[in-house]
Amino acid sequence: MRRWSALIGLVLAAALLAWRGVGKPLPGHPRAAPVASRLVIGVRGDVTSLNIYTAASAFDQEIADLLYPRLAYEEDDFQQGPPTFRPGLASSWDLSPDGASLTFHLDRRASWSDGRPVTAADVLLSHRAASSPDVAWAGIDSKEFIQDVRTPDPRTVEYRFARGYPYELMDSVEGNILPAHVFEGTPLSEWPKSAFLEAPVAGGPFLLKRHEPGALIELARNPSSLMAPLPRLDTVIFRIIPDEETLLNEVIIGGIDVMENVPPRAAARVEASPRLRLVRVPDLSYTFICWNTTRPLFSDSRVRRALTMAIDRDSIIEGLLPGIGRPAAGPVLSFLWAHDPDLKPLPFDPEGARRLLEDAGWKDRDGDGVIDRDGRPFRFELETDQASGQRGDVARMVIAQLGAIGVAVVPRLFETGTFIARHEAHDFDAFVGSWRESTKVDLKSNFHSASSQGGYNYGRYSCPELDRLIDRARAESDPGAARTLWIAAQRIIARDQPYTFLFERDRLHAVVRNLHLARVSPRSLYAGLAEWSLEGTEEPQP
Repeated sequence: MRRWSALIGLVLAAALLAWRGVGKPLPGHPRAAPVASRLVIGVRGDVTSLNIYTAASAFDQEIADLLYPRLAYEEDDFQQGPPTFRPGLASSWDLSPDGASLTFHLDRRASWSDGRPVTAADVLLSHRAASSPDVAWAGIDSKEFIQDVRTPDPRTVEYRFARGYPYELMDSVEGNILPAHVFEGTPLSEWPKSAFLEAPVAGGPFLLKRHEPGALIELARNPSSLMAPLPRLDTVIFRIIPDEETLLNEVIIGGIDVMENVPPRAAARVEASPRLRLVRVPDLSYTFICWNTTRPLFSDSRVRRALTMAIDRDSIIEGLLPGIGRPAAGPVLSFLWAHDPDLKPLPFDPEGARRLLEDAGWKDRDGDGVIDRDGRPFRFELETDQASGQRGDVARMVIAQLGAIGVAVVPRLFETGTFIARHEAHDFDAFVGSWRESTKVDLKSNFHSASSQGGYNYGRYSCPELDRLIDRARAESDPGAARTLWIAAQRIIARDQPYTFLFERDRLHAVVRNLHLARVSPRSLYAGLAEWSLEGTEEPQP
């Protein structure tokens, strides 16, 4: 879900070079006799829905992307500017001179796995689902400025916008295209209540062959896909193994061929295996502490800055993400085009933190080791969820570090559903969270005051100056001018610290040595899965 120094820049550059170099043939590796290609991937959780618009997790979305096509596909060129796109179901598209409409021309070869052609009716149904309040898709904000979608003929789809803005193409193609003849029988109001754990008709690179809930998901190559003769793999099996240590053992002994997100502590074990290698790629996520700015303890930006300065991010990274983590300075990831390169993380400075707290009226007046003001001790609850052991580890380290400056922190652990519900109700003091970001730079959902209701501004941070900058940046058609506005917005957020930005990270993936990864995207390990191949297996014939 969401959004330096020269040394950090060099580390990132090395990671990006490693990412671009993955999948090159290994010298001297013998080629086996051709056999049918079957890849087994280990994952920790099952899908909750195969419908992108009712998906509850990133993994749901990743599997949906393998089963259902998109109008166009995003390229991984987001370091220098907004990403570009390559054709998908749409073979081409045209933007009107006034920027008010975008017309897609569907590829005449596109068909569903049951032989029916893909038509404009499929695109229209998918847009209605994506923009429906009844469905309440997580990505509904991407459809905010789309005023209307028209289908003048079965092969043409016209998107009309409330105004011209830089993300018209990106927002139009966000989300998968579903077969209307399969999904239109279920009213949109019923979609959130439907399981959608079957996919009898698909149009992406793979077909769903078998799903054993809690055990495995088996995909087979879709010979009628527009990508044909891709995929190169005949079968892909996702084995569901919830326990991380068991998953790690399985990849070491050969029970699975791929494990994503290998913990850094296990990197040496993977590298020591003669059958495995590690692939490293920057991750589109950052970890943070969200402060509830409506609580009196956190309403003062001086206090929030002091809390950040009392947290030793370098020691957290060294303890939990050695070699793959780096301090975060703000809400735009360091390798995205709109990142402010001059923005530095607040320094670890416990004495400076104490001075800021004293300026705000907080000091230990009764000598009990906890600072106080007006007779009230500085004590609060820091929440984490059961789904992430790492966030729990972060919380424990933060609690000890804040205790050193006289701030008493009480840990609270919640089941994930309760954890999220409390944030949506703004019923918390502070929590450790992570956002998985889009390559579309847009700070509205997390930091605009309008997103305090129905958005992800859980801490109810409000700054009119920031609101105006975000509104202007979102409407700016020139990427250079938009970047200037986004940089100004980042500096306000860094100044006010509604979040303590903890760290970004790279991900480590374990793969068998004879697996050729044509590309690995920071957006998802599986974004290029159709292009993966196993050395010594037959290539599919057109």
